[in-house]
Parts: sequence; structure tokens; C-alpha cells
Amino acid sequence: MNKKFSHLIPAAGEHSPFYQPYIDALAGENPLESLKTDLDYQIDLLDNSPGLKLDYKYEFNKWTLRQLIIHLIDTERIMSWRILAATRGDQNNYSGYDQDLYARATANDQRKWVELRKEWKVVRKSTRLLISSLQEGDWQKSICIDENEISVRSLLHIICGHARVHFKIVQNKYLP
Repeated sequence: MNKKFSHLIPAAGEHSPFYQPYIDALAGENPLESLKTDLDYQIDLLDNSPGLKLDYKYEFNKWTLRQLIIHLIDTERIMSWRILAATRGDQNNYSGYDQDLYARATANDQRKWVELRKEWKVVRKSTRLLISSLQEGDWQKSICIDENEISVRSLLHIICGHARVHFKIVQNKYLP
């Protein structure tokens, strides 16, 4: 592991086991680099996919590609807000968010890829600006979600890893 970013790697117990697959998706990579490069790769993949079908579902009970992209945007916003709350010392216990409720609310969304692409880039830019404002002592701070503490560095990994996990599904199930 590179010592330059070892302080960004979450320790055991800094997050609920639910989030481990997202943290593992970075496999020890620098999350700050992932925050810079992954979105460009993911957007390029969609930009260069012939016949991109935002309304496509690979199974009846699954989300459309549009809903999945909106889910990625929503999740990044929520995780970024959690980073903000943690670094500001918010001591409240918040409930998790119901991703299926959010997805159902987007079922009639008709935005085009160009609009979603722009929003996603703006959200990522905002996340990167927030992350760049953090001080050394902020990485170990935490917020309580569903009675579980989750650290800022875990949240950073979740933002990056969540998109990676879902993009494997996009590549395997949604794209021609």
C-alpha cells in the first residue's frame, strides 16, 4: 500500500459490513485518484456505447439504465452530504436512505443522456471540491447512520466503489 494515501484507507469497524463490497472495489487504490479518473472512464464508456438505451431494463423488476445513473448521482450526493455532516461534527443518528423509494420516484424521468451526464459531472465536481477542503484530522471523523458509525474515509471509498460495482453491472447487463 502506498504510504501517501494509507491514511485514507478505512480500518475495520469504521463502517457497517453492508458497505464492504464498495470499499473492496477500490482494492487498495488511492480513492482521491479514483474520484478524479473513474467518472471520466464511466462517462466515456456510455458516450461510446452504440445505441445507448436509457429506458432499457435487463429484467422486468430491475431499474432502467436511466434510473441506475440517477441512483449513482443520488448516492454520491447523499454520501457527500454525510461527509459534510461528519466533518462539521454532526452528532445526530440518521436513518439510511431507501434506494428503491428514490428509484421509484425517477420511474417517469425522461431526461436525455446529455442532461444526466452534465448533472453527474457537476455532482462529482462538488464532491471533489468538498474532499479537497478536508483537513488531515477530518478523515477519521464519523457520522451515525442507522446506529452505525461510518467514517469520512469510508464514505469516500463508498462513493468511488459504489459506482465501480454498479458499472460492472452496466457493462455486463445494459450495454450491447
